[in-house]
Amino acid sequence: MKIFYLFIILLSLCWSCSSEVKPDLKSENTAKASEVLSDKHFRIKDSLEYKIIEVIEPFLNASIVERYLLYPKGTEEPQNIPATVKIAVPVDKVAINSTTHLGYINSIKQSNSIRAVTNLKLYYDSSFTERVNNDAVVSIGNRELNHEKLIKSEVDVLFSYAIDAASYKQVKQLRALNQKVILISEYMEQNPIVKSEWLKVFAAFYSEKEQKAADSICTQVEENYNRIKMHAMLYSFSPKVMIGLPWKGTWYVSGGESFQAKLIRDANANYIWHSYRQTGSVPLDIETAINNGLDADFWINPGIIQLKKDLAIKHQNFKDFKSFNSNRIFSNYFKSNEFGANDYWESAVVRPDLVLQDLVSIFHDQAPDSLTYYKVLE
Repeated sequence: MKIFYLFIILLSLCWSCSSEVKPDLKSENTAKASEVLSDKHFRIKDSLEYKIIEVIEPFLNASIVERYLLYPKGTEEPQNIPATVKIAVPVDKVAINSTTHLGYINSIKQSNSIRAVTNLKLYYDSSFTERVNNDAVVSIGNRELNHEKLIKSEVDVLFSYAIDAASYKQVKQLRALNQKVILISEYMEQNPIVKSEWLKVFAAFYSEKEQKAADSICTQVEENYNRIKMHAMLYSFSPKVMIGLPWKGTWYVSGGESFQAKLIRDANANYIWHSYRQTGSVPLDIETAINNGLDADFWINPGIIQLKKDLAIKHQNFKDFKSFNSNRIFSNYFKSNEFGANDYWESAVVRPDLVLQDLVSIFHDQAPDSLTYYKVLE
């Protein structure tokens, strides 16, 4: 498995509302056979007897489609329907392999179902870390998932991911050990709204109540996002924005078609690397990135650095940046702890509307104190 911090650096570069969406659990459930738009990496198909989830291209350049058959607990497992994994639902005990998975499951108030995780210290939510400290959640590995510990945890399902053929081979090895592994490929999505809609995939493994809640949350998030986007378009000035920080001699920037670039664009700002049409990260030499970024109006997401003085130590030329001298450098580590856990990598995946609101406030409204995920570097 890829080391967590490298995974965050590379994939994050590719990524006033209420702080909580309150789902309307009384709304009618209009469950019917349907498929989501083709540009998503998942499809959900409903029938009266079961539900099928398809994950299309679960990792970059994958030519496979994962197919999960969810059938009601207490009924016979369907035998004549082909599927990668068949699972009786609702599930009671789950394991997760990413902090974003906690963000999704928390949103439908099912975090108590999480019994095992990788990288125990990298979760931010206080109620969840309390469960960890009380040994209600067990570790199944850090840099690599421990097969023996996973089997011993006796969970109904492991929510995981694959980033390449090698990691997918590990998934198949776990399945050969009778472990039900579900691939969550939200990191492949380039639209922040679509990324948030993976909440519906998680909800499908729980009860009808959670599925209604997920539908309501996704609807409200999309409405909020579009309203904030329209408001941002009213500003006549589109500031220039740069992103990121060098890592081991290379500056990885978000491609111009990435979800992070879309967030900047939807906040009515000009992303300085928009001409790179990639959906993932683009490696630049440091000198090129510095030359591009000197006159950027804003600098966002400078890694884990929290103070301007620490940023200046990284490279002598950073003091010459327009954003440095105008105090317009903003970190997405507003909600973080001493272990590096960060709520941006948990709840924000479900709440792109709040991320967009932060960016609009930063770029156009003089960044009020009501930011949810961002803070200015002092």
